[in-house]
Amino acid sequence: MRFVISLIEQGMGSLVTFGVNLWLIRNGRAESYGVYVFWYAIAWVLATCQNTLTIVHLSSLPAGADRLAERREPERVLFTATLVILLVVTLGVLTANQVLRAMGSELRELSAALFIPAFLLYQFARAFAFSRRRPAVAAALTGAVMISSALGLAGDRWAGFTPDATRVLVIVGVAYGVCAVLALWRLEPGLRPMLRGSGLRRYAAYLRGSGWMMLGAASAEVITRLYSFMVVGMFGTQALARLSAVQVVIRPAWMLSAAWTSIGFPAMATQRANGDRRALIRTMLSGGLLTAVGSAGWSGMVILAWPWISSALYRGKYPLIGDLGWLWGGNAVLGSITVALNTAMLVLGRFRPLALMDLAGAVVCGGCVVLLLGHFDYSTGLIGILVGQTAQIALMAGALARPSLSGMALPAARRGAGDQGGAELEPGR
Repeated sequence: MRFVISLIEQGMGSLVTFGVNLWLIRNGRAESYGVYVFWYAIAWVLATCQNTLTIVHLSSLPAGADRLAERREPERVLFTATLVILLVVTLGVLTANQVLRAMGSELRELSAALFIPAFLLYQFARAFAFSRRRPAVAAALTGAVMISSALGLAGDRWAGFTPDATRVLVIVGVAYGVCAVLALWRLEPGLRPMLRGSGLRRYAAYLRGSGWMMLGAASAEVITRLYSFMVVGMFGTQALARLSAVQVVIRPAWMLSAAWTSIGFPAMATQRANGDRRALIRTMLSGGLLTAVGSAGWSGMVILAWPWISSALYRGKYPLIGDLGWLWGGNAVLGSITVALNTAMLVLGRFRPLALMDLAGAVVCGGCVVLLLGHFDYSTGLIGILVGQTAQIALMAGALARPSLSGMALPAARRGAGDQGGAELEPGR
């Protein structure tokens, strides 16, 4: 049942992303859509960094009604870290806009200073709900964002305004921020920052592995999003808009992986705590297979339906780029396998090997993207992503196949800081 609720939540999140993209594609200019895509990509890069600093640690806390008391102090520490992240991100986005303005770039957009922190707060709130095994609250949060965003965009259009990146980022950013605050209040009305230095130092162990995780996350982001920045730099915002027009209809395939991760991470953490290597590997393989098959099926439907998508959904725009669905579909299928293997490595606390494998994949991907975009058109950057993903999968599969690196040769219940049991993350392995 939790998987079903998680899948519904992911579906609503995908509808938010798809709906906003479709709104701009149908009603806005390609240049404005390209600006939105650029800042949305920045938001996801920063969300990945946030994941390494707070969300992975939040997800590893013990769950259950009888464990709430021991969760509260580390939750406050991670909430404090989140507030610091939001402040730094806001200042960073404002500074970046000043630089872009001085350069005369069409990418400058001050409303991103509202949208991105609100988006990050939303990511923390939904992770908070899942970490407490309350997927219904996470689903209610995302559903509220979906409804409020739709009403806001419809009202803006009814008032006679033409959709553009500025208006969309403000409307959707307010929805993310307000709904996230309400969800956190519902989950923990007394949640407040941790201001005592002694309390922060006591739980510093939660962040010990973040350096390696940050390296791994940064490397994974190179594989996932390098094409965005290179394409917009070399071919302009309209080329990025064409790539994104196909990606946005493939993207719902990713909700399978995300829904599985929300359930699979705690399941594998429990299996690791019990020393059950076989069950952990089985969970990983079944998750990878299920999501890869689902991603392939969805991608195939998009490819076959592209003439209808172009004419009906996009009002006749982008009729000749349907073949990009093959590349984006391959990205979704390989990404499903990558997510399953990556989750297993995180559960096992193998941050350092994972970071180095991600770095190797990023180097391969970066080299291929630079080479291909330097000699061919904008679409070939996606081939570089596929090569990088394949390198990641090969390295992680080889590591997990070796018992010496799998981390399962452990006592059934190793204890550590916070008495989290064997499910705790072991930094630096």
